[in-house]
Amino acid sequence: MTALNKYARLEGPGLWRTTHDSQRRDVVVALGKASLTLSDSRSGEVLAHWSLPAVVRLNRGSWPALYAPDADTGADGETLELDDETLVEALETIRRALNPPARARRLRRAVAAAVLALALLAGWLWFPPMLSNHAASIVPQAGRAQIGRAALDALPAAMPQARVCTNPAGRQALTTLRARILGSGYRASAIAGVPGFEAAHLPGRMILVGETLLLRLDSPEALAGYLLAEAQALEAEDPLRDVLRFAGTRATMTLLTTGHLPDNALDGYVAGRIALPPASPDPEALGTQLGALGLSPAPYAISLPASAAPLAEALADLPRPGLDEPAGRLLSDGEWLTLQGICDN
Repeated sequence: MTALNKYARLEGPGLWRTTHDSQRRDVVVALGKASLTLSDSRSGEVLAHWSLPAVVRLNRGSWPALYAPDADTGADGETLELDDETLVEALETIRRALNPPARARRLRRAVAAAVLALALLAGWLWFPPMLSNHAASIVPQAGRAQIGRAALDALPAAMPQARVCTNPAGRQALTTLRARILGSGYRASAIAGVPGFEAAHLPGRMILVGETLLLRLDSPEALAGYLLAEAQALEAEDPLRDVLRFAGTRATMTLLTTGHLPDNALDGYVAGRIALPPASPDPEALGTQLGALGLSPAPYAISLPASAAPLAEALADLPRPGLDEPAGRLLSDGEWLTLQGICDN
């Protein structure tokens, strides 16, 4: 410290005594970097070493200055009397440097606490997203499919009235439509018992459609738009990251170390997911995808609710160059009716 370096070799006279009743002795007081050395003024014998950080003044504002080696030693114990202004000034400067006022100490502690709190807050805000992003980047497709299925299996626990539709003929019709629209890399399931639910997606390229949507639509061509919209949203933002944010940091660390999420980590996730509106696709991208399949965006646009009017208008405004090879029916009338009855027991 500057104060220590400035006064490191300063010496001066003083009067020292070991107790209140003992005779005072003339001493030479030498300031060191960490201690105050008291030596006999005649023989040079070192009589005492006082630690500078511990030295206290007993008579602030009075003169000559009276010091003790520590706060536990009062005027009745070992003391040092100094009348040398330069030495007193040096000692006071060093004491202030080593022992700042309580207000300054409180301020430093407050600043340190604030910095620590900010660091902890930054870590709390930064670490979970970083961890979930890292985990999502290394989970293979098979693991994603397992997580998506586990999340769906946990739906009845959160919504007892909800169920995955299992009518065999209806499932086959949904599989046929999904394969023609999305290919073999996706899976699709229908959900009953959730009024108002239309479409959502889960990790593992799983598309969910609601019985409400199936009964509302007029054709498989309209349903194709919903399937492509969910697939578009799934590819734009990895749904596994959302799942891991829901599961929490501890569950994500368990996934990284064991390859599996803890039991019950996904309880309630799908219930919250299907409460959200269906995906709102990019109109041009969706139009291109439908066109590649030989389909017009009109059936999907017409099926959209009033709340999605801007999307319907954007789809209607897309150029219609005509289809060189219009697709045949995605499903026959019988298959479409079977698909609409997928949730019938």
